[in-house]
Amino acid sequence: MTRSEVAPSDHVFRRVPPVLVVSDPKVPGGLRASSSAFCDDPDGSPMSVYAMSIVTRLGLDHTAVVYGKESGWGVAQTPVELLAEEEQQVLLDPVVAVEVPHPCDPAHGIVVGDKQPKSRRERIARGSPLVHIVHIVHIVP
Repeated sequence: MTRSEVAPSDHVFRRVPPVLVVSDPKVPGGLRASSSAFCDDPDGSPMSVYAMSIVTRLGLDHTAVVYGKESGWGVAQTPVELLAEEEQQVLLDPVVAVEVPHPCDPAHGIVVGDKQPKSRRERIARGSPLVHIVHIVHIVP
């Protein structure tokens, strides 16, 4: 299957687990994604993202990216142009025919390229502000 590239003018959303959301007093809101949030998956598959233009076309926004996730999960927004500057290629890779679909599956993409050295991931992290953190309030009767 041939995958199409995501336009350089687009942005991608990256889900960030709570353990990779770190404090940083230098950024608005005081939180950011760690550079470790921009690695390929542990199983060796490329880093997973969601194309903002397609998420929007689906009538959704960045909050849908963490649909079903627990408190503390974040959403980082990265310019595709920044990823290209860091020698990364962003390709659409929609998720299809899964038993339990996610609302953003049609917008799924992968980021292909060497994520080393760590300074590359640090530059990507600095250019990827958190645009959402999941906050779940449990009301006890």
